[in-house]
Amino acid sequence: MAKEIINNPTWGNILRKYSRNLHGHLSFFFSGVLFIYVVSGIAMNHQSIFNPQYDVSVQQYKAEGQFPRSANFTKDEIVNLLKPVSEDQHYKKHFYPNPQTLKVFLSTGSSFSVNTVNGQVEYLGIKRRPFFFQLSFLHYNPGTYWKYFSDAFAISIIIVIITGLIMNKGDRGFFGIRGIEFVIGIIIPLLFLIF
Repeated sequence: MAKEIINNPTWGNILRKYSRNLHGHLSFFFSGVLFIYVVSGIAMNHQSIFNPQYDVSVQQYKAEGQFPRSANFTKDEIVNLLKPVSEDQHYKKHFYPNPQTLKVFLSTGSSFSVNTVNGQVEYLGIKRRPFFFQLSFLHYNPGTYWKYFSDAFAISIIIVIITGLIMNKGDRGFFGIRGIEFVIGIIIPLLFLIF
């Protein structure tokens, strides 16, 4: 019976029809997560020129007030020093690595240091980059539920590949130009791995 079904001339047409339907449904359903992985992947591909997660900036300027100062700043004084860089709500702690330097740690991950002799400030600002931070966060697999969803996505991509190979016949299918493209697409990453 199974042999008769396989030999049935419509069997291939039925397989291709269901492959096209499955291919289309999975492609549309997972287009959102595909967009996330593609855009965040491109951003992370160019980290030497672009930090996809954080915008890092350095500011140097002279703080207002009387200097030199001894190493006895109060918390309120430090909070006032943080206002020009809009970090006065993010004070975490401070210490003196040496008598001439006040260093402040901030809850944002940024850092702020003041030369107590001349009032020179160095502010290292670290801020989350809008949009790209969230995409990168998902790209790095942030939790159990996302792990399951991304696993389902990965399996579905395999199905999309297989259905894409068999849903067309003849010159438009695997045994035509698309089969050649498929083989070339496998050879290129293999060459990068070998060489």
